[in-house]
Amino acid sequence: MKGPFLRSLLAAFDLREGLRGAFACTPMLLLGWALDAPGFAWAAIGAFWTTLAAISGTARQRLLAMVDFAAWSTACGAAATWAADQGLAAGTLAVLAVAGGAGFVRSWKPHAYQGAILVATACVVMMDRPAGAAGWHFIVPYALGCLFAAVVGAIAWRLAPPPPEAPPAVPPAPIAHYALRLGPAAALAYLVVHVMGLHYGYWATMAVLLILQPAAAGIWPRCLERAVGTVAGTVIAMGLGLVATTPLAIALAVFPLFGLTMALRAHSYRVFVAFLTPAFILVADFAAPAAGQLYALARLEDNLIGCVIAFLAALLLWPTSGPLGWAHEQARRRPQAYRGPKGPR
Repeated sequence: MKGPFLRSLLAAFDLREGLRGAFACTPMLLLGWALDAPGFAWAAIGAFWTTLAAISGTARQRLLAMVDFAAWSTACGAAATWAADQGLAAGTLAVLAVAGGAGFVRSWKPHAYQGAILVATACVVMMDRPAGAAGWHFIVPYALGCLFAAVVGAIAWRLAPPPPEAPPAVPPAPIAHYALRLGPAAALAYLVVHVMGLHYGYWATMAVLLILQPAAAGIWPRCLERAVGTVAGTVIAMGLGLVATTPLAIALAVFPLFGLTMALRAHSYRVFVAFLTPAFILVADFAAPAAGQLYALARLEDNLIGCVIAFLAALLLWPTSGPLGWAHEQARRRPQAYRGPKGPR
């Protein structure tokens, strides 16, 4: 079992993407360490999300996607943060709007969906400001990190142009159902964690955004993958937290973590989450020292809540949406077309 798994990891490993992610994020933490500015944790977060926002296509198309994400996430994040400051009701409505809007983007501009869901993710994290930033000061380092990642991407692609890639296939799912499922589910997660007063509850809202899919049949496996990856990543983070106890040590420790997250993201969602989890836990510890262990354990609880809400949303809101549900519905309406002229096979 170990042999095939390791071989699959090596086959999926993309060194160029790994270095791009590591060199986009880590310098932001090193700059924060040099300036004694823990708020630069937001720059590392912005840099990582901008790196993920690059789409398949030419170097120019990828760069434009990253710049678009930087602009939209900064503007929408600031607006969503303002809404959250107005109270729980306003914050819940803001989550409903950004999550539902990201879902509808998949219908209008499928190639822009990845950036849209990342914008929604940035908004829900900014609304809780986990990095301990006071007021609006976190917006400046966040935007700086986004732009720095775009520059790193432009340099990397100029030195080694990305190979042509086929755009990801989007299954024929009822997009309106997906958007109307995603918005309320994310808003419910935001409301639940705030009513319960959970620390770092934005992870529950993030889980909903990243787990829910247009095809309902794929949600349960994604929930399991996220749970497995989160547990593995939490164990890694707690181990590294015992060694990386200073801002400089944390900045150096996240270099391989961000690199492995990007280099192996094509392998599987659980591997992606397994390396992303300790990276973000250590970044949070960079911003708020001594919070790392609490953050690691709280993340498990919050992710479980998000997984449950996502699964219930898929079960209760248009459960037959997506390719699997569409096939079942067509089989019910036209049984002869699926059973053949001689009955069930």
